[in-house]
Amino acid sequence: MIEKELSALEQLKASRNPLKVVEDMFKEAQEGIPLSDDHISLLKWYGMYPHINSEGTEEKKYFMKRIKIVDAKITLDQLDVLAQIGQKYAQGLVDFTNRQNIQFHYIEIKDIPAIFKLLDSVGLTSRMASGDGPRPIMTSPVAGIDPKEILDASYLVKELDSYFDKNDDRFCNFSRKYKVGISGCGRHTAAHEIQDVAFTAFKTDEGEVLFDLTLAGGLSKSKQIAYRANKYVKPEQVREVAVVCAEIFRDHGNRHNRNKARVRHLVNEWGLEVFVAEIEKRLAYDLQEGLIEPQITPFENRNHFGIHEAKQIGESFIGFAINSGRVAGEDFESISKICRKYNAGGVALTSTQNFIIYGVKTEDAQSLADEIDDLGYPYKPSPFRARLQSCTGKEFCKFGITETKEYAKVVVAKLEKDNPNFTENITMAISGCGNACSHPQISDIGFVGTKVRDEEGNRVEGYDVILGGQLHGVNGSRIAHKTGVKVEATKLVDFVNDLIASYEMDDLGQNTFKEYLNIVELKK
Repeated sequence: MIEKELSALEQLKASRNPLKVVEDMFKEAQEGIPLSDDHISLLKWYGMYPHINSEGTEEKKYFMKRIKIVDAKITLDQLDVLAQIGQKYAQGLVDFTNRQNIQFHYIEIKDIPAIFKLLDSVGLTSRMASGDGPRPIMTSPVAGIDPKEILDASYLVKELDSYFDKNDDRFCNFSRKYKVGISGCGRHTAAHEIQDVAFTAFKTDEGEVLFDLTLAGGLSKSKQIAYRANKYVKPEQVREVAVVCAEIFRDHGNRHNRNKARVRHLVNEWGLEVFVAEIEKRLAYDLQEGLIEPQITPFENRNHFGIHEAKQIGESFIGFAINSGRVAGEDFESISKICRKYNAGGVALTSTQNFIIYGVKTEDAQSLADEIDDLGYPYKPSPFRARLQSCTGKEFCKFGITETKEYAKVVVAKLEKDNPNFTENITMAISGCGNACSHPQISDIGFVGTKVRDEEGNRVEGYDVILGGQLHGVNGSRIAHKTGVKVEATKLVDFVNDLIASYEMDDLGQNTFKEYLNIVELKK
């Protein structure tokens, strides 16, 4: 049998620990020795990706930089530092991601030593914020705060992240990224259905807290909803199981074809039972049988907008919406100052590009909420502002076909103006390409960037329309279906308005807009 040759990136990764690219960054920043083109591809191990210039090629001067937020929470000191970086080094462009991280733009390598020093001063890092290894762990943004949570899983998240970090030589070189979710959230905000490996807490009839184990979820082009492993995991077993799954993926993930190199491809190749058997073999014990899926919250209800009483007596937490996940640098700085003014505990990031301010004295909650609202981040958002996500788009991403972030802001504002009485919880996503980083595949209405012909026959920016995506546990989730409809970017708002209008005049007997989207046939 002929041995397949490793890809160029795999050969590069095998030649030296990818994390050592930090040495190359400092040589460029401090000694003027530029990184080689191949080593620039390793910068993602520190959350860095080259920007794209006007010709659509990589611009090696500027980078996007992702900061790893370990448990979705940012302290006041960390908030101050992030605001400073955003204003001083990122031209005031700050994005909140759907993996509960912060992304900056226009970062230059010459500023990396100063940025690293600032991050280090408050216990933050960009190390392993991206790259072929464990990504930041998805969890509940209100862990330890929400009185309705099943379990505060923060300690498990920190424990696993610390283990991966301390053993980075074993876990920094997988075939692709490895995404884990650990959550005790009563509203299931960590989106366990689309993680490589996820642990979702529930309480048995006897009052014991266990985690339902799910495997092989993921989106992008090879999208699929996770499988239930039909196993329950005790809290003290979570780290071991997550580590064993990582080792299996490291040892057997496809290193010849990056398009087939995720956990889901390995599980599909082996079969779920074989993969679970390998987990138990490496654990040297059997996991508890778990044939019944716990009750799961529907995707559109997974939020914490508004003012809520916290577990802590006399404290509240408040959920706010961001228009398409982008915060202006001066607004980010203002949010930091308002949090300081009221001596809040900090900011927590959600999986829907929004945020929560926690540790607020209950008597101050309304005043703080009003001040943040006045900045343009409402705590009682419209459905469009609450749940419309967008990716980086062609503004900075080499895969982007359409512009997304700034365009999506306009879309939200127009939809709010045109539909002031629409109140149903729906999810929407605008993605600049088929990689679909904004999760259109699990949204009620998804727009995937492409080129279309306008009435004069010119190729212009547009979107493929997909409808009916949903997360509602493994058994109730579905990937959005293709409609075959393409819409010009300039006509996207009109398209959504027409959908809403047709639903309101509908005689198909559907009770909700979500139900309507699953049966409506669009004119192509």
